[in-house]
Amino acid sequence: MKKTLLSGVVLLFMLANMPAKAVDMQAVKHTNPLPNFMVVFVKYGDMLDMSTKQEQALKKWGKKHQPIAQKLVKAIMKGEKQLHQAAIDGASKEKIMAQFDESLKARRELAELKTDCRDNLRKVLSEDQWDQVVELYTEMP
Repeated sequence: MKKTLLSGVVLLFMLANMPAKAVDMQAVKHTNPLPNFMVVFVKYGDMLDMSTKQEQALKKWGKKHQPIAQKLVKAIMKGEKQLHQAAIDGASKEKIMAQFDESLKARRELAELKTDCRDNLRKVLSEDQWDQVVELYTEMP
């Protein structure tokens, strides 16, 4: 538990010293390890040779679901900070575990959303385009 809390403090310190855009990506990676394939669409969409219909479908998906994902990431980060403080303040195990369970719910919801996003991309794109997305994603820093 101490290692987890220390890791959280180190992560928060690192995030505090990063530019805002980097914080967003680091927070997303921290809160959920599943791939964020929409980044490929945003950065490299022109390389995917998509039809207008495909582009519109993916933009519509992103417009609807990105705010939800951002809200979940913020909630997870806030929850971790609260958990950390609760432990320092001597909160009961029951209270800490209840807060931890809430954090896990948000993490699961984010994982489901990211998996739905992946499945939507696979539905909208051709097999070749999907393969290209995966290749581009694995080459990203």
